[in-house]
Amino acid sequence: MTTSMKLNRMDAFELDHVNGGTLTEVNQLADAFAKKGGTFGRIVAEIHSALSGKSGVAGPLNIALREAVGKGLKEIGISHDLSVGVLGTGFMSDDNKYSYHGKSISHADVLKMIAAA
Repeated sequence: MTTSMKLNRMDAFELDHVNGGTLTEVNQLADAFAKKGGTFGRIVAEIHSALSGKSGVAGPLNIALREAVGKGLKEIGISHDLSVGVLGTGFMSDDNKYSYHGKSISHADVLKMIAAA
């Protein structure tokens, strides 16, 4: 196999940006909380389901979803900086950041912690 035929693989950081980035992550976190159930899970699930098919109000709902997810992360001790971009559209969003006890953790780690909570 020649060098030009070898496959290049993306790392997790690059793949995250291809998959939709920070807004996708917020939606994945919302799904994880919704699966946990309880009152908080139902609230997040309601906001998340309201986003389906509501492109005209998606921005404000994304902001509300970010706030709800942020409260859930705080409840389980995860510090966060969640971005949904300009007016909740995802445009010009910054990378989401997570930490636990002062140590930076990945999005995958956060999903695991939500599932285990």
